[in-house]
Amino acid sequence: MENQKINSSDEIDLSQLFNKIGDFFINIGLGIMRFFALLRRIPLENKPLFIVVILASIIVGFSYSNFIKKKFFESTMILSSDYLNKRLVDNTIDKLNLLAEEENKHGLAKVLNISNSLAYNIVKFDAKPFVAEKDLIELEVLKEQLKNAQAESKNGKVIEQVINRIEIENRHAFEITVRTYNPTVIDTLQTALVNFFKNNEYIKKRIEINKSNLLEKKTKLTHDLQKLDSLKFIIYDNYKNMAAQSKQGSNNVILSDKSVTNPIEIYNQDLNLYNELQGINARIHLQSDFEVIDGFAEFSEPSSASLRKVLAISILIGIGVAYLTVALSAFDKYLASFS
Repeated sequence: MENQKINSSDEIDLSQLFNKIGDFFINIGLGIMRFFALLRRIPLENKPLFIVVILASIIVGFSYSNFIKKKFFESTMILSSDYLNKRLVDNTIDKLNLLAEEENKHGLAKVLNISNSLAYNIVKFDAKPFVAEKDLIELEVLKEQLKNAQAESKNGKVIEQVINRIEIENRHAFEITVRTYNPTVIDTLQTALVNFFKNNEYIKKRIEINKSNLLEKKTKLTHDLQKLDSLKFIIYDNYKNMAAQSKQGSNNVILSDKSVTNPIEIYNQDLNLYNELQGINARIHLQSDFEVIDGFAEFSEPSSASLRKVLAISILIGIGVAYLTVALSAFDKYLASFS
C-alpha cells in the first residue's frame, strides 16, 4: 500500500515537471511573437519618422557611393617559387601595406621601382597560400606513414614510387591580390611586384645557384652524350666487322660474355641521359623554381561595393537608427514618469 502511494506521488511530480517545461517553451514562443509584433507596430505608429530616416539614408548612401567613396579594382596573381614560404610572403606583404598606407607614397614607389603616380593608385596588397596549410600537413603525415610502412614492407620500391607521386602540385604557390584605383596600371604593377620578390636577396641567390647548377649539369650531360655517341659508333663498327668475317680469329675485338661492355646498356644509358638533358633544358627555359602561373587581369568592373549594395546597407542602418530613436524616446518618457 505504501509503495502504491510512493509511485503515485512520483507520477504527479513528473507530470508537473513536464507541464512546467512545456509552459516554459510556450512562454518563449509567445515572447518571440510579441517581439515581432512590437517590431511591426513601431513603424506603423511612427510612419513619418521612418519615412524621413529612410529617405535620408538613401540620400547619404547615394552621396557616399558616388562622391565620397573611391571605387577600387581588384586582381589576383598566382606566383610559384620553390623558395617562397608563408612567413616570407606575409612579412613582405605587410611591409608593402605599411608603405601603401602612408600619405606620401615615395617609399612604396622606391621599393617597387615604379612611378609615384602609379604608387598613389595602390590601395592594398593581400596574399594567401594557393594550397591550404591543412592539406600540406596531411600530406606530410601521409608521407611519414608511408615511410614507416616502407621500412616494414618488402615492397619498398613500390611505396617509394607512391611517395614521389603524391606531392601536391603548386604547393609553393601563393595567391597575391592587389587593390588599385586605376585598373590600367595592373600590368605594370605585376612586373614590378614579380621583380620585387625575385630581387629579394634570399630568393635571388638561390635562383642564381640553381641556374648555375643546371648549366653545369647540362654541360656535363652534353659531354657524356658525345662520349657515348663515339662509343656507340665503335661498337657498331665492331659488330659490323664481325658480321663480315666468315671465320673467327681475326684482329677484330670480339665482345664475349666476359666482356665488360654491354651494347644494350650503352644504348639505354644514352637514351636516359638524353631524356635527362631535355628535362634540364626545360627547367632552364621555364625557370620553374620561380614563375608566374597566372598573372593579373585588368577588370572594367570595380570590386568595391556597388551602388545597390551601399543603398541596401544605408537603408538597414537607417531603419536601425529609427528603432533606436523610438526606444530612446520611450525610455525618456519612462524616466520622466518618476519625476
